[in-house]
Amino acid sequence: MCKSILFEGQESCKDIFSKTEDSAWIEQTGEPLCDRRPNGEERPWRAKRLGAIRLAGALAAIGLTGNAARCRGCGTVLVFNECPSDGQKRLKEANFCRERLCPMCAWRRSLRLTHDVSQVLHEAARREPRRRWVMLTLTQKNVPGEALAGEVGRVLSGWGRLSQRRELRAVAGTFRVLEITRNVADGTWHPHIHALLWVLPSYFNGSYITQARWRELWAEALGLDYLPVVDIHAVKARVGARDDLDAAALEVGKYTVKDTDLVPPEATAEQVIERVSVIRPALYGRRLVDWGGDLRRIARELRLKDPDAPDADLVRVGEEEDHGPQCPVCGTEMRERVYRWIDSLRNYLG
Repeated sequence: MCKSILFEGQESCKDIFSKTEDSAWIEQTGEPLCDRRPNGEERPWRAKRLGAIRLAGALAAIGLTGNAARCRGCGTVLVFNECPSDGQKRLKEANFCRERLCPMCAWRRSLRLTHDVSQVLHEAARREPRRRWVMLTLTQKNVPGEALAGEVGRVLSGWGRLSQRRELRAVAGTFRVLEITRNVADGTWHPHIHALLWVLPSYFNGSYITQARWRELWAEALGLDYLPVVDIHAVKARVGARDDLDAAALEVGKYTVKDTDLVPPEATAEQVIERVSVIRPALYGRRLVDWGGDLRRIARELRLKDPDAPDADLVRVGEEEDHGPQCPVCGTEMRERVYRWIDSLRNYLG
């Protein structure tokens, strides 16, 4: 359980951001940040903040001083609505930097994306309950860092060509996300596609595409001289999800690059710099997630924004972070509390 020590009075977020980190202010702080979901899982604020600091160092080293400064200041102040009884929190304000590779912002975008995808899927299922859902993963061989940018372009172009094939006529809508992982053994990179397909009933009755055929179609789309690995399976429920559609949203809601591949704690500063130098240009100008067909129309009707958009909301990212006045656990009135990152302690205090 998190103790609750509240600041006296109220301050604007602008005033909070302008404070200096002096000993007098530190003495007013109370407890380290303890922010848990209703199921008891702790939200990774500290780990994401430390990752942002490592990324900022790499950005500065490759000459991107402005980007580095923004990333270095990401998430230094977090304003929560907090329950004084049990410590349950709901984020109210934060100074996110919105750098594409920032671990803090990438985490928040992933939560936003998962929530938005779930909204679209449930609305789609309400409108067309007879249609089915299929998960598709498209891969190919790994590439060295110097070839990653070209390979990302080829993968995204290949998806565009694949989507236009007549054999996919029973696929009524799509959502795809680009993911890039790194092979620890040899340092190669693996860009690949995770896609959710919304298929007509005829897909399983006359228009079915076997896994072997998906491999052929993907090889043709990429111009490969070998058959790549492809996974295709029906959407299934999973632990931690309310239903199968939430499970699908969790599966495709992941963001492009994991912290563990970009800024792992065990990597040296030089290794992080090398990874950032490879990944950043490979993603420049790329659309990392995209809707297609009937799902695109529904997403537009719901007025959902690309999580990479400058004005995308990274604070209110899901139903768990609603901003009602009462604690969702005990019903007590929530009160505002501020947590600030203290570099010397490498933690949030409030």
